[in-house]
Formats: sequence, C-alpha cells, structure tokens
Amino acid sequence: MKKLGLAIISLALGGIVRPLIPATRLEASYYLPKIQEKVMRVWVKPTPPLPASVPQVFTPLLDDSGNEIVPSDKNFSIIVPKIGINASVIPAVDPTNPKEYDEALQKGVAHASTSFFPNENGVVYLFSHSTNYEWFIKDLNAVFYLMKNLDEGDLVILVYKGNRYTYSITEKRIVAPTDVSYLTPMEGERKLILQTCWPPGSTAERLLVLADLIEESRLDSSL
Repeated sequence: MKKLGLAIISLALGGIVRPLIPATRLEASYYLPKIQEKVMRVWVKPTPPLPASVPQVFTPLLDDSGNEIVPSDKNFSIIVPKIGINASVIPAVDPTNPKEYDEALQKGVAHASTSFFPNENGVVYLFSHSTNYEWFIKDLNAVFYLMKNLDEGDLVILVYKGNRYTYSITEKRIVAPTDVSYLTPMEGERKLILQTCWPPGSTAERLLVLADLIEESRLDSSL
C-alpha cells in the first residue's frame, strides 16, 4: 500500500510539473544569455568605442551574441531579437474566421487582412498564440509567449518582399477580447501592433505591443 501511495503521489506531481516544463525552458532561454552577458561584462575588457568620425551602420538583425540573424522567410517574416522570435508571417488572414486563422497560426504569425502591409501607409497588425502549457505550445505554435518581456525601445523587425522594416516599441496595453477597434484599418501611420492572448494560457484578455517604424531599407543580399 505504501508503494502504491508513493506511486500515486509521483503521478500527481508529474501531472502538475509536466505542463510547466516548456514554459520553464522558454524562460530559461531568455534569461540565461542575459546572465551570461552580465558575467562577461565583469571579466572581459569592453571594446573601446569607435571615433565619432567613423560612420556606424544600423544593423538591427543581431542576436545577443552579435551574430547576424537570417530571416526565416525573406518574403514575409517577423524577428524580435530580444526574445528570439524569427518566424514566418502568413499574409492577409481573416481575424474573424477561426478556421482560417487557426490554420495560419499552425505555420507562423498571422497578418490581419484588415490591416496594411509594411510597405503601405498604414498600421500593420500581427497576431499569434501565447500559452504556458506543453500541449498548447506544441499544437498552437505559441510564437508570442515571451512577448510579455518586451519593453519600450526594444526592436521588432519585419522582413517583407526583400525589404527590412524596423520598429521601436512605444508601449504595451492589456485590452478586453471584445475590444476589436485595433483590427479596423488605420491609414496614415507607419506603425505596428502585435497581439497575443493574456495571461499566457488564457483567453481572458489580450496583450498588445505597439511600435513605430524607425527605419526602412533593402535587406542585405548576403542574408
């Protein structure tokens, strides 16, 4: 009986801990490099800054280690260096059609058909899943799970038809799921809105990340 009791307890604990493993891995993948960077700053002598006369090239497609990030899809993709996102964007997805957007979100991040494209004079609206449960991370392709860790000034890069569009985050908002005003076409502003469910693993509210376009250039042909 004692062994049976221990077995039942072990199974129960496993059921509690198992769903937390994927989220823990994602959190660790975000925080460990930052801890390593802080340790390196202590032990490694920093590189002296370039003289003011030397032109500095704006290169947002770099990871925490300074390595170039190769876009997953040069036709349409989203890259968020801070949280390791590099995913394809499925264009012109109807945000009011669950069957259509569920299928799109299996492949990448969805671009709302009610919004503009990066090369147009309007707001780009992208959405994806966010969850902290293993079966949802696997089945729902939770690309935006770590979006909660983004701050003002962080960069988001969209690659669209061979061009690079760099946005700087201005704010985060929590809104009700019934607030669909952000999905209406917004012309005249070169902005970006990212949306996911909030809190992770729930559909109670929506987390929005708003960003302004700060740079537009041709994607390096070597990438």
